Amino acid sequence: MKIKKLLNLFFIATSRALLCVALVPFSNSVFAQANYPTKPIRFVVGFAAGGSTDMISRILGKRMSELLGQPITTENKPGADSMIASEFVAKADPDGSTILITSGSHTINPAIYPNLKLDPIKDFSPVSLIVDGPQFLIVNPAVPIHSIEELIAFAKKNPGSLNYATSASTTFLQMALFQSMAGISMTSIPYKGAAPAVASVLANETQIAITGIINSISQVKANKVRVLAVTSEKRFPMFPDIPTVTEKSVPGYVASVWYGMFAPAKTPAKVIATLSSTLHQVLREPDIEAQLLNLGVYIVTNTPEAFIEFLQKDLDKWARVANLSGTK
Repeated sequence: MKIKKLLNLFFIATSRALLCVALVPFSNSVFAQANYPTKPIRFVVGFAAGGSTDMISRILGKRMSELLGQPITTENKPGADSMIASEFVAKADPDGSTILITSGSHTINPAIYPNLKLDPIKDFSPVSLIVDGPQFLIVNPAVPIHSIEELIAFAKKNPGSLNYATSASTTFLQMALFQSMAGISMTSIPYKGAAPAVASVLANETQIAITGIINSISQVKANKVRVLAVTSEKRFPMFPDIPTVTEKSVPGYVASVWYGMFAPAKTPAKVIATLSSTLHQVLREPDIEAQLLNLGVYIVTNTPEAFIEFLQKDLDKWARVANLSGTK
């Protein structure tokens, strides 16, 4: 009888011990979520240092680090139209320590690369839009074109005579959309980055380019390139005299570049909520808004749920453009 009692006591003690061991990872996970972040965070960027995505990441990282109480560093993984960085983050632990800061290439790449295995929505936990960046449509000053109307007329009268510079999948499809809507055809010349693309227009190797404001603002101010229009829906506050493409002969054309924040798929909802609320708090600060405006972008935040809806619409839009342009 004593032996049976001893065995029962041993069984109960062992069961409790095993239960405690089993609950340790769960308890640690819950603790980490409730106290996020508990370790340093890295913002991963799919473009080289010094570009607009990189600068946006560093501006946000510095202030968010102060609010979250953990170091935030920007890690650049350029290449393959930002897909190297995206894949890296998609495979990272979903604990909120590895975050993707990326641009519109995130939803354009699936239209350019049909065999892409990475799903831009399902393989991530979208956090929020950050900013939207209108593009400049620039030409070499030697080209006898001073407006969108003149560009369209010249291209129709001289088919095949104009070359345009592209620096990524984003600008390639943006120009494909413009040509489709304007009913013109020009020749694409690809370059490995925005800087060499703008340089090609300066040298008149190409005559036209769509490029981010931050990438060409110094050349614009020095009158080394001519701006025909901005690609956003509304005129950009820093350059109120420059018309939009949509108000000049191509109604409905909008091709600005958005920037957003993503965590790996299956990141806990509490972590996403913390990232989202902290990001939005930072973006409400006048100093941060001014820094971003100087980069040629303006704030356009949303909830994770609304961000997912936005991403799906953007995916559909660029898939249609790729099909129309024969890219796929």
